[in-house]
Amino acid sequence: MKDIPSKELKLLLRQIARGSDQAVERVFSHYQSFLFVFIRLRIRDDEAAEEILNDTFMIAFQKASQFNETSEYKTWLCGIAKNVCGTWMRKQQSSVLSSTVEVEDEVFENFPDPGWGILEKLESDELNEVLRECVDLLPEGHRETLFWSLYEEEPMELVAQRLECPVGTVKSRLFTARKKVADCVRAVFSSGVGYV
Repeated sequence: MKDIPSKELKLLLRQIARGSDQAVERVFSHYQSFLFVFIRLRIRDDEAAEEILNDTFMIAFQKASQFNETSEYKTWLCGIAKNVCGTWMRKQQSSVLSSTVEVEDEVFENFPDPGWGILEKLESDELNEVLRECVDLLPEGHRETLFWSLYEEEPMELVAQRLECPVGTVKSRLFTARKKVADCVRAVFSSGVGYV
């Protein structure tokens, strides 16, 4: 994903500092999906990731005039998101959350006929969920490397610069991450029992 062009971004940030809802919408809509994926790689809870996304934008918009262009705007947003994620994780460590979901019998009675391609969709959804869980098991450095190189499709040199490590480390992390995710997926589907 590309940043909003510098001149346009400067104008939007000035408008945000003055309270423009249209400028807020433009910046939010441009960066929200990118930033959600970045946050979701750190936080295993979609609902919490949404909340962190909103908190991140609130902070960024409140501090719009403080963006000084020493980095890309998306990198600046990621820095804020990392801090908000850290705060959220510390709060989670201090409280144990548990939830159960009860499914009514009516849900099963109204379940669609499997002949409508629902099985393929369920299999695809299951694979996506397994992939997400397997990526969640990776160390943060490996998840972040995957994010910048695969999701953002950035060259390894730029990923290395962002992560402040040598290109060799980026290559090593990618190799290790791919292998661990592949092994995890294989383990889940060969055992037939659920996540490892």
